[in-house]
Amino acid sequence: VYNDNLLNDIFSQSLGWTGGELQSSVKLSNGDLLLMMRDAYYGVVNDETRARVNGNAVKNSMLVLKAENGSLAEPKKANLVSLNSLVQTTDAEAADYYTASPIIKHEKSTYHYWPGVANEYNGEIQVQWIAYRTTLGRRDVSELFNYTMQGSPAAGCLEKQSSKELFSSYIAYDDCLMSDEDGHNYMYCAYQLTGVNGVLVARSATHDLNSEWEYCVRGTDGSIGWVKDVLTTTSTTACDEALRSNMLENNGACQHPQVFKHGDMYYLVGQSYQNKSDINIWRSETAYGPFKDAKKLCVIPEYINKIGNQYYNSLVRVALHPALSRNGELVLSTAQTAGNDKDYYTYAGSADYNRPYFFRIYNWESLFE
Repeated sequence: VYNDNLLNDIFSQSLGWTGGELQSSVKLSNGDLLLMMRDAYYGVVNDETRARVNGNAVKNSMLVLKAENGSLAEPKKANLVSLNSLVQTTDAEAADYYTASPIIKHEKSTYHYWPGVANEYNGEIQVQWIAYRTTLGRRDVSELFNYTMQGSPAAGCLEKQSSKELFSSYIAYDDCLMSDEDGHNYMYCAYQLTGVNGVLVARSATHDLNSEWEYCVRGTDGSIGWVKDVLTTTSTTACDEALRSNMLENNGACQHPQVFKHGDMYYLVGQSYQNKSDINIWRSETAYGPFKDAKKLCVIPEYINKIGNQYYNSLVRVALHPALSRNGELVLSTAQTAGNDKDYYTYAGSADYNRPYFFRIYNWESLFE
């Protein structure tokens, strides 16, 4: 397991986008990598002290890591481009210098949008947005927006083409998207409610996220099948189908399940619940499970290699990025929070909380030999 110092340096930005929680990524047809961000920071960072000296926070952001000669193997720092519209970039003395607006705002002030996963299909970029109700701390509905990118990646280059409701459920199916050779898109989520832990799976009829969806369930006899109605919950409990439809063996649990295919097997990587540093891996003969043979993949360090205080409050997200792999190794990103909101500004190293850090894991296959 290695720190990826190249990617860590690329994501140490000092003007415009300066941090955020990396949710997911998808490789576009031109070779670029589209990255979905939650709770992102914009503004100005002192290059020497890595202190965030001014700026703002937005609930959603999208970045593009532009390919170098068609490849993501050796990108440059200047290749990381934000798609959020910037407020102003001309007056360095003004408080809103290089701050940004979110990609999308909810029409109701008590809601905001978080990005889930993204897909490229038939020349359009399909983005899943999760409507999150701030006052109750819950997801209400998942929506699908189709965009086209006008010209090269740049601030404000996304143009909305259409939108529709995707799922109406507390269960968001927003942790990972995998386009499989069988013609389906598979979406995964982990959720923890009274009486249930684990991973649920949904799939689209085709590789178009606009196509019909169905949901993987276990019958009362343990058999696995698919239903047309999304699994439901209240704010604290799940329906009977969701309670028995965990696709991790032995009623296992994880956060942020990330699924990929290698050879003839499907693998699921997940962070231990709740916000723990152990990262585990399971495998299955199908894209929907059951996932079994759990192994410990790695342990994320309890500190960050940064200026100033190196210890963090919580490890809030571990995400897998297959498009960044060079030779079959796994590439993970992490996000680590500070002790409180004030710690993201002013003091040395404050800009290096809640930003992506990358790890490469070689020879992971040996866990199953």
